[in-house]
Amino acid sequence: MAHLPERAPVWWVRSAPAALHTADAADPVVTFTGFAGSARADGTVVDVGDVPPGPVAGDVAARVRVRSGSGQVLRLEVLVPQVQAAPGVVYVEHVERDASPVTVELIAFAHADVAARAAAAGTEVAAGTVLTPRDVARLGVTSADQVGAVRWVPGTGRVVEVYVAPLHRRRRIGTTLLFAAEAVTVGRGWPRLSGGSARTALGEAVLSRLRWGVGRVASLTEVAPPMTPAADAVGVPQRNLVPD
Repeated sequence: MAHLPERAPVWWVRSAPAALHTADAADPVVTFTGFAGSARADGTVVDVGDVPPGPVAGDVAARVRVRSGSGQVLRLEVLVPQVQAAPGVVYVEHVERDASPVTVELIAFAHADVAARAAAAGTEVAAGTVLTPRDVARLGVTSADQVGAVRWVPGTGRVVEVYVAPLHRRRRIGTTLLFAAEAVTVGRGWPRLSGGSARTALGEAVLSRLRWGVGRVASLTEVAPPMTPAADAVGVPQRNLVPD
């Protein structure tokens, strides 16, 4: 296993638990803020009380808000410069408990679409929100609406699949998803994401440009076949289907 080239270290500050409302007192929210910089070793998590007074060294790369008791992820903000131009997304988390091993899937939906549905229902949804099953049902969000997803094994951190809908490629959504998934692992204290030696040509292209997240990736030994269904490729620019 080898570190990806030119990776920027990201370390995390964990806030003290705080109840947002009285009803949250039994399951308070903790915020993890990731900083891109060399002040601490890559992947380090420190409590806010252990950070010296004054400005924190490094640029804010991400924030994740997690309920400390249940582990429910409330919001994921990916702020690394590499994805600043990416369109806003909201997320749905799906745990495949019947799989062996158990896998977690983080699914992204266009924030503009979900926000419009929420407005029609008389409510608001901020970019980066992780929708609950109740939210999904209330807003009528379905798998057909997703713009991309990442699936991994939480017990080991091994990434199983990253997929972005063809019409939404070349917009940094895959990078956003990988870093958002990395933030989930930090917020829950799970093993960091890692990659195996088999991946598609598009997957290799993404990883070759990735500078944050996904702690370790094995050297490519097998090029997997493209994951894009033929029907989904109709009318899609060729540059969205093959790497440069």
